[in-house]
Amino acid sequence: MSVWAEPRPLPWLYPYTQEAQSTRLGEPVFRPFVPVSLTHGEMATTQLNGLIDTGADAILASDLLSVELGIDLEDNEGEAAHAVGGRVVTARYKTIGMRLYPNDPDEGGYREWGAQVGFVEGWHSDGLVLLGSVGFLDQFTITASRFTQGIVIEEQDAIDQRFGVILTPGQPWDAPPP
Repeated sequence: MSVWAEPRPLPWLYPYTQEAQSTRLGEPVFRPFVPVSLTHGEMATTQLNGLIDTGADAILASDLLSVELGIDLEDNEGEAAHAVGGRVVTARYKTIGMRLYPNDPDEGGYREWGAQVGFVEGWHSDGLVLLGSVGFLDQFTITASRFTQGIVIEEQDAIDQRFGVILTPGQPWDAPPP
């Protein structure tokens, strides 16, 4: 990971954020959003809402953001169908830069890494990025608590540091740890 302006070391703590357009039984809905942006070459989006979704396979975003970044999706790295929000969408993938920002904007800096992002035509929001397993959750250790309404983002190996190596890549679930 590269850094700019040397942000405070991880862990970073984020509060759950109220989703303005949603209620559940008349009550506000709070979700695990974090500030992110997408980069391609010298181009970068403004900070966007990244929704951490442990059930999502990949990072998904609006194809409008690919236009903003000057990305030609006709020259993509592949397409895949995903079930999102009760419908099936097709994402066209490109490897670009991702940036994660601390919760406090006064801290400055960000963490940056490369990831394949699936751009979806007609995505329901050009300000929302779905942060899934491949490209986000595989870069960090994420702890989310609905009870405390907080998210902690730590270094990738933080869970192994706390509990020992739980699994190695490709190891079956029922195999003993190495």
